[in-house]
Amino acid sequence: MKRVNPRQLYMTQWAYEDPACLERMRRLMRGFGLPEDRVRILDEDALAQAIVENNWHDLDIRQGRSDFAFSGDPDVVFNSFRWMDADEMRACVERNPILGELRGYSRGAARALYGFPDFYHHEVRDASAKHRVNCWTLHDLHSARGCFHKCQYCRRGRMTTLMLDIEDFLTHVDRLLEQNPWQKVTRYDVESDCLVLEPEYGMCRALVEHFAQKDDRYIILFSKSDNVDFLLDLEHKGHTIMLWTLSTPTVSERIEVDTATTEERLIAARKCQEAGYTVRFKFKPIIPIADWRAEATKMIEMLFDYVQPDNLSMEMLFFNNTAELEELFSKDLFDPDFFRLMAAHEAATGLPDGAHVIPHDFRAMVYRHYAKEVQRVSPDARLSLCAETKAMWTEMASLLGQTAEHFVCNCSPASVPGARGDQIYSEDGAIPLFRA
Repeated sequence: MKRVNPRQLYMTQWAYEDPACLERMRRLMRGFGLPEDRVRILDEDALAQAIVENNWHDLDIRQGRSDFAFSGDPDVVFNSFRWMDADEMRACVERNPILGELRGYSRGAARALYGFPDFYHHEVRDASAKHRVNCWTLHDLHSARGCFHKCQYCRRGRMTTLMLDIEDFLTHVDRLLEQNPWQKVTRYDVESDCLVLEPEYGMCRALVEHFAQKDDRYIILFSKSDNVDFLLDLEHKGHTIMLWTLSTPTVSERIEVDTATTEERLIAARKCQEAGYTVRFKFKPIIPIADWRAEATKMIEMLFDYVQPDNLSMEMLFFNNTAELEELFSKDLFDPDFFRLMAAHEAATGLPDGAHVIPHDFRAMVYRHYAKEVQRVSPDARLSLCAETKAMWTEMASLLGQTAEHFVCNCSPASVPGARGDQIYSEDGAIPLFRA
């Protein structure tokens, strides 16, 4: 696992009472190189106190901001799902008022601490032209909240809670798949970095081996880490897709703190491709530092020197406003004209679209550069937009060779390995289907 040193270590009472969870906690503690007696057991009452004592009730601060006021590795809470029904959740909230007081990311993290996070989230595509994000309907899997990386644009670095009841998790995953036979590809985990604590955690191996037994289902492991050696000898049978977010060298080293560098991610990807895994990348988030064109070109050339990706996609950085942008990052990384552009755009529009804060024309300019460089280096590469507007898809369609209604991307539930955009269709405008 990644070498980390959590400040505080806890385990919920309900997880402690499960022998399988207890053994996984002990394995993780050995991986940390720390004695088991560092772990404090928390029942519901003690958990509420720990949330306040450790400021876990105020997690909605991006890590690059000056008021983040935290350094080092996140606190760790070993945990398990309690698989509550709606009445049990309601009763838990009534017993623990703090759950009703929190909002945003802090609320989701607190629900996870009490053992009832959503083990998946469901994004529903709105087929209307008013919808701001052109993505497919899908389910994503989660077994953790929080991350050991320290990306300055993220808010997940203060506390991590890990669900250790892997066997129960897999049972619920199977039920989800049975209820949604159209979902051929499922992503894990956008609420954490799934590779950092492996193989001690054991969830990635369990998912790889579990999906290897399925005829037409695939699991995506989503990461910024280069911790892949434990995967190389697993019998995945082609049913695991490795997906990295890939940033330019300066961004990976100065903004995405404690992550694998651009080259380290590519080396890890080459190892996985040589071991038979399908390899994909998201250029995400694209951060327009001063020399972004040259850095993007260098990154794209490096990528194809190391691997032949199955799919690529791209998504720009988002943030709340210009003031936050200036506080998150060192201004010396950026062309001053970009801050002036953002200030003028905010004054003129008020930034009504929180998912696309940077002006449309600037985003399109960036995407065109990436698309042309990908085509120059590898003309047959499949490239898509991620979480973008239909207007942007319309503008970029000729360069991408895909449309807003027929496209493959990195995490679409119909984007099986090797799929092309013309093989994707939808009968209801929301759920994508694959036509062989």
